Amino acid sequence: MQSITKDGSGVERDVSNSSVPSSYAIDGGRFGVGADRYTLFVVLFVGKALDAVSTVTVLSLREDVYESMWLTRTLMSEFGMVTGVLITVVLAVVGVVVLAESGEAVARLTPDGWAPDDYPTAFRVVTYCSAGVWYGFLGVHNFMLLF
Repeated sequence: MQSITKDGSGVERDVSNSSVPSSYAIDGGRFGVGADRYTLFVVLFVGKALDAVSTVTVLSLREDVYESMWLTRTLMSEFGMVTGVLITVVLAVVGVVVLAESGEAVARLTPDGWAPDDYPTAFRVVTYCSAGVWYGFLGVHNFMLLF
């Protein structure tokens, strides 16, 4: 975050020590980079989409592999493979979004000083990115079952 001040002559100048350009940070700080909700949602969705595509692909190509998640298995048996996996994608993404955005509620409900000022942003970034990376890892793992 840049601090711009006006000296007596009315000329604005940068007085910050930040090495991060302001165009890359939102409210500055460790978790400021990439903290806009759209980018975080894309990270989550791409990871879960990779997991979903790999699940359908592997289950279609191999007979000796089964879906280990009870909910996904149940949804696939009730609605078909592709539709069941798509419902799982929606449920997983909505669940992560609700969890990630709950940082705002925690910050509002706790007394002052219990949650740092940047807690909601940091919690949002860590939750979206962790879930996106985890789902991406599962997708890669699923594809490795083909080899």
